[in-house]
Amino acid sequence: MSDGSHLIKCKEDTSEVIRQDIVAIGQAIDSDDETKIKNVHIQMDGRYTTYIPDFGKSMYGYSNDNGFAYEYMDKKSLLHNLFIMRGRLEGYIHIFPIVEASRIKQGINVNNVVPVTNTNKIAINVSFKEVSQQIEKMPGLTEKETDEIKDKITELEKINNEEISKKKKWEKIKPIVSFVLDKGVDVAVPILSLVLQMKLGL
Repeated sequence: MSDGSHLIKCKEDTSEVIRQDIVAIGQAIDSDDETKIKNVHIQMDGRYTTYIPDFGKSMYGYSNDNGFAYEYMDKKSLLHNLFIMRGRLEGYIHIFPIVEASRIKQGINVNNVVPVTNTNKIAINVSFKEVSQQIEKMPGLTEKETDEIKDKITELEKINNEEISKKKKWEKIKPIVSFVLDKGVDVAVPILSLVLQMKLGL
């Protein structure tokens, strides 16, 4: 196997593992079983914290030095974290590598961000309502920022339902993308997941 083919195979294998983990997180959330929720949280922590920079950032019970302090985390905290984990993993395989997240923090010219064809056609089971709820639970946002971001999600949903061309939709979406990129990775990942679901040829 050539080096190029080997790299492609490794990427495909990694994407499949991540897709399975996204499903596992969703099942844990839906189960409402605290033991299952905690077990999946610990599994995701062990699998990704070392390899994805800032994976635990903005999550309850996390510190850079010691990781997650599970003895101080209740069911609500674990659920909150799983929503963020799922968003980050979706972003990792659908939008951009997390290892390049620092580029977002430094700012990206949205005019250089264009829709691209996703040959994998991976389904993202995330709704506008679900992302709004995720934004509400983010501890790092003020009430004003939360309301502003939720307004942008509502605006995205309206654009998605409009009977206009893909090009016109993208022109309307670009300012929203620019806005969320300025808010950091935690906000950008779940909202850009929504953008990927819109019928733009992504």
